[in-house]
Amino acid sequence: MTSKIAILGSEGFVGSSLCAALSSSEHEIVPVTRDSFAAAGAAGPYDIVINAACPGRRFWAEQNPAADFEETVVKTARILHTWRLGKLVQISSMSARAQLDTAYGRHRAAAEALCVPDRDLVVRLGPMYGDHTHKGSLFDMLRHDPVFASGESRQSFAPVRWCGEWVAANLTQVGLREVGARTWITLRQVRDALDSRSEFVKETVDDQFPSVGMVGEDWPRAEDVIPWLRERAEQRSS
Repeated sequence: MTSKIAILGSEGFVGSSLCAALSSSEHEIVPVTRDSFAAAGAAGPYDIVINAACPGRRFWAEQNPAADFEETVVKTARILHTWRLGKLVQISSMSARAQLDTAYGRHRAAAEALCVPDRDLVVRLGPMYGDHTHKGSLFDMLRHDPVFASGESRQSFAPVRWCGEWVAANLTQVGLREVGARTWITLRQVRDALDSRSEFVKETVDDQFPSVGMVGEDWPRAEDVIPWLRERAEQRSS
C-alpha cells in the first residue's frame, strides 16, 4: 500500500540518504527542509513522518545548549503535537544512551521520550561516514587535526547510505532500534592505519556501538571505514 512519507532534514547527511533510499519506492515522498517546514506541516496528513532534522553537531550543542534543545526536543514535540501523522520515525543517536553527561546526549534522550512506544520507531544511529560531510573525528584525522576524544573510544562506523537503506526497509517496526556496524574499531586504530599525526586531546572515552542483541549478522564492519578513508587521503594528496 502506498504511504505518504515526509522526510524532515531532507538535505542533511542522513536525510539525503533516506531520500535516496526511498526514491524508487511506491511511496509518495515529501522532502522537507527548514524553509518548507511550516508549509509541509500544514499540508498533511502523512502516514509516516521521518524526523532526520535534529542537529548532529555535538560541539555546537555543548556551546549552545538552549538552541540545541529548541532544535531537538521542542521541534520534535511540535511535530508530534501539531502535524497530522500516523507514525513518527525519530532519527536519534547512540549518544542518547552513551553520552547522558552531555547536553547533546540528554536532549536526544528527551526527544526520544516524547515518542509513542507502541506506534513510533526510534532509530539510534552510530558514527557514520559518506561523501556528503567533511566534519567529525574521521576528517580531523585526515587533516592531522586534534581529535577531541580518547583514542580508546570504540566506534561502529557504518556507511550513511547503508543506514538510510536500513531505515527505509524497516519503517513498519516500532520501539527502539540501535543501528550501526556489527563490529567496532578504536579511534586510535583508525588514526594509526592512516598514519595520521592527530593527537587525542581528551581523556573522555566516547564508545558508540549498538547494544548487544540489536546487531544484525549481515550489517557492515567498522573496519571497512579504513579503505574508504585511505581513498580520501589519496584524493587529498593528489
